[in-house]
Amino acid sequence: MRGMIFPVVAVLTIGVIAGAIAAPVQKPTVTMTEFQFAPKTLALKPGTAVELTVVNKGAIQHEFMLYPIPGSMGMEMDMDAYGAENTYFKNIGTVEVVSGGKTSRSSRLERVMVGPGKVAVIKFVAKRPGTFEFACHVLGHYEAGMKGVLTVK
Repeated sequence: MRGMIFPVVAVLTIGVIAGAIAAPVQKPTVTMTEFQFAPKTLALKPGTAVELTVVNKGAIQHEFMLYPIPGSMGMEMDMDAYGAENTYFKNIGTVEVVSGGKTSRSSRLERVMVGPGKVAVIKFVAKRPGTFEFACHVLGHYEAGMKGVLTVK
């Protein structure tokens, strides 16, 4: 009986390792400068791991928020509060943010603040399909057009 345990464990271990190696990780990058994101559109495949790099090439701090597109009422409501309440990252599991040599984990990430010349990497699994808006809600930035669209399909 003992001779049978090792081959089963070995096969299961090899299967897990092969699955981990084969799993693709999407690695898009978004660059922030004053009043814009580049690119303005991103596409992700649902169910896959994501390492989203957010680079601030601007002279001031910017934020990255991701939430469902608000519709025609967007300019009339408090978009910062809307983005925080409706964050894409709500109920999708643990989200990891690596920034400034520090790692933080959250099950409900609302925003990532990125200082001038700094980089943040947001790691998550794209579990929610749909079309979402990413934006900076530092005073006046959203109104000046600092937003983009992320599609998960």
